[in-house]
Amino acid sequence: MQEDGPIRYNMDEQDHFRPRGAPAAGTDAGSGSVREEGARPGLARMRMSTDTIANKYRIIREIARSNDVVYEAVDTAMGRRLAVKELMLPPNLTGQARRERIERFNREARAAGKLAHPGIVTVYDFGEHDGRHFIAMEFLEGGTLRDLLQARGALPVKEALDIACQVLSALSHAHSHRVVHRDVKPDNIHLLPGGQVKLTDFGIARITEEASLTGDGQVFGTPSYMSPEQIKGGTIDHRTDLFSLGVVLYEMLAGRKPFQGDNVISITHAICTSDPPPIPGIPLELEQAILRALAKDPNRRYASADEMRMALRSAESVPPLFLPRQSSPLGGPPATAGTGFPSGGFGAPLSGPPMPVGVSPPPPAHSTGLPPPTAYAPPPGPAAAPSIAGPFATWGPAGSPPPPPPLPRLRPSPGLSEGARTFVAILLWTVLISSVVVGLVLLFVGAYNEQQARGTELAAQKLVNDGARKYNNGDLEGAASLFEEAFKKAPHSPVAEKARANLARTLNNLGLRAFERGDLRVAGDYWDRVLKLDPNHADAAYNLERLYERTGNRQGGPGEPRSSASPGRVGGPNPAAPGSSSAPDIRREAADRLLQAGLSAYQNGDRETARELWRQAIEKAPGTQPALQAQNLLDQTAARPPF
Repeated sequence: MQEDGPIRYNMDEQDHFRPRGAPAAGTDAGSGSVREEGARPGLARMRMSTDTIANKYRIIREIARSNDVVYEAVDTAMGRRLAVKELMLPPNLTGQARRERIERFNREARAAGKLAHPGIVTVYDFGEHDGRHFIAMEFLEGGTLRDLLQARGALPVKEALDIACQVLSALSHAHSHRVVHRDVKPDNIHLLPGGQVKLTDFGIARITEEASLTGDGQVFGTPSYMSPEQIKGGTIDHRTDLFSLGVVLYEMLAGRKPFQGDNVISITHAICTSDPPPIPGIPLELEQAILRALAKDPNRRYASADEMRMALRSAESVPPLFLPRQSSPLGGPPATAGTGFPSGGFGAPLSGPPMPVGVSPPPPAHSTGLPPPTAYAPPPGPAAAPSIAGPFATWGPAGSPPPPPPLPRLRPSPGLSEGARTFVAILLWTVLISSVVVGLVLLFVGAYNEQQARGTELAAQKLVNDGARKYNNGDLEGAASLFEEAFKKAPHSPVAEKARANLARTLNNLGLRAFERGDLRVAGDYWDRVLKLDPNHADAAYNLERLYERTGNRQGGPGEPRSSASPGRVGGPNPAAPGSSSAPDIRREAADRLLQAGLSAYQNGDRETARELWRQAIEKAPGTQPALQAQNLLDQTAARPPF
């Protein structure tokens, strides 16, 4: 590849940029892995060994090789299975370059070692023994996100967001400890069989509290996943990791990277100057979240990994708008017949056209590859369905057949013209917007009516309170007026029921006052109003009954009530009415005795007995002076009105 500007590199985008002159002998240019001659793609060279590092890590086999070598090993002291990464230093690397390479390796160990998070690979130990620099870390089953994308292509929204949110949780922990990963990509995101995600390879991570090892013009990272400021060699912070994860999330949903190009120069130019194409079939809020993560200016991205994670979780609940996900994401090439994968590009079968000499796909991280079988040439005949290699090829039932080819896409029948479709779309949007407006209007009217009713109820309650104060001060006429106004102001509210009960009690007492004055017509009118408010009001009914027993059926005279034939009134002569020779005196004396007995009981503290005796006095001689006194005592000793 060519060199351009201050960025210097000698590897393609599948691996890190390295300072010019860094060794890559013995590695594949595309993946940084060593493969045995004739090995199948996706299987790393295995090496059985009895070698021991640091007198405690017994090497079982080699599982990966790039700039360094990763072994499966056993901690002989703990009996624990782990992975040991050994630094490979070419003999021709000397002086300052050698010291920086060792320091960068140690910084990787320190960066990952200071982090304790379930989503970050755990480092147990690191150091140097007999000239061998090593890092001991946990052994990971499963495979990388790169393996999964190569096997399946674009992922469902829910699965992609779950992976991204787990990575963001790990990044949040790393950033809180002042560690910037700087190389977030599918190859460094490991998926365990149970669905847990691990962030790996802190080989170029930056500990912000330590001095930088990157000189002017030196750039580290993987081009397709680097942020604009990382490409330009400028100052970077934790937001460069959010950009890289935005690229990864885009690739998981679309099945391809957001920034394309024929070479590294064109890719990095697109990252710095171009916007990514839209992803069909995803929620609009999710698309906006991805675009914010991919902002060229770090200040326009999310301020933290936690903020981005909350935005993605929020977008997950929003349904997609109109457009379904297409089988060929972002208008890519159609699927090759019989495969279900696009012809070429990401998601193509691993058994596709041969790759150039010296270039091979990267091996799965910590894979358990086997020696390649003896080559076998199949007899001529129908082409076998392509198979998918890698750690995810066995994550299903044993011997399961390859996925069926996709259903043929139906050719759309002739339909509406472009103008007609535009009109229908506008019509649908108009109906939708009109429905929203009508709903908002109805909501506003309902809220306004509710507020008005509440205001009316509060005003009625104030009238009831004012009436209660007048009642307690003896102003029964004023209290009755306020209770009646409150009842009319909010007739269907709970306050109206309270006002009605208070008004009935007040009118009844006004009738008693009129009766005491001898104004029997006014008393009857008050009690009649009480019964109109409450036909079951016992006191008013009783008072009217006794009033008509006293006055008989006479009508029209001064101080006399209306006809006793009215509803609720008892008609006919009464032996206790005025005109009887002896009954009034006898009953008055009996009532007086009951009145005095009630007073004695009340003075002795027996309130209930006193009230019962006063009721008997009223019944014995209604309308007489003892009965009126008894009624007055009942009112005075009764519970306060329910105001």
